[in-house]
Amino acid sequence: MVSKLLALEAYPNLRDLDFRILRGVELNMRRYKWVPLEEVARFSRVDVETASFKLGKLDDWGLVIRRSDIGYIGYQLTIHGYDALAIRALSKKGVIEAISTAQIGVGKDADVYVGVTPSGEQVAVKFNRIGGRTASRKAGYHSHVFQDKRHTSWLYVSRLIARKEYEALTLLSPIARVPRPIAWNRHVVVMEFINGKELAELRDTDLTREEAAEILSRVLDEYLKIVRFGIVHSDLSQFNVVITEDGNVLIIDWAQYLTTDRPESYELLKRDLTVLLNAFRRRWRVDKNFEEIWPAFEEAWHESRGEGYGRG
Repeated sequence: MVSKLLALEAYPNLRDLDFRILRGVELNMRRYKWVPLEEVARFSRVDVETASFKLGKLDDWGLVIRRSDIGYIGYQLTIHGYDALAIRALSKKGVIEAISTAQIGVGKDADVYVGVTPSGEQVAVKFNRIGGRTASRKAGYHSHVFQDKRHTSWLYVSRLIARKEYEALTLLSPIARVPRPIAWNRHVVVMEFINGKELAELRDTDLTREEAAEILSRVLDEYLKIVRFGIVHSDLSQFNVVITEDGNVLIIDWAQYLTTDRPESYELLKRDLTVLLNAFRRRWRVDKNFEEIWPAFEEAWHESRGEGYGRG
């Protein structure tokens, strides 16, 4: 887990050549686990000595890592270097002008910061931090996707995660209460900034039983629209529901979504609803039974697949 955005500390010191060298490492990581110094120099159109000097500085700033015990001198991009490249791209596109160093959201898979657009609008900037064996599962990608690669780059998988979430938000924001997407680059998704709290952040005493029941009803109404549209969250819980300052609900974190044409989406939909209902029952004694709500969701799931379905 990255505790702070180190790329922001290095960013003012970076010049065009530094970004070109970072880009050279990034692109060549498709071919090499450790990118040879000579390949970086060739891509960056500089001599080996200049590339080595620049890479030394980038190593000092934590944007690349150097290894010399592999028979040659090689480099990998770190998550901080990937951050720097994404920030640079979003800045050049006019999406963001500045990013706060203070986090507004921290999880096992992502860090979220406040960004500011050139027009002064606040936005949420989500940096995906996927790694290890959970990455391909969370992205909905499996090992065969990488069978033509010499190694699996978790930076690349983080990019797939970001793209997938951006796609989901683009599809869903016109029809349901999800964050409005603005842009994505590499492993970063920029979306509208929402004032609110995750349901999991609330104390049990923050809501009465009646208030919690109303919130649950709103979440289920939104999710039913989404399932009818043809999408299943597949990781829905109290950590993925935001209560906004004006009392509305927002469903977030769509990187694991599946379309309903995937057969496994049926059981994952059941799991989503069970997890959600259990949280409300345990924390606020809201006794809404699975059997009470499941028929509407089951019907929506079938309808989204173009299947005729009747209750009873």
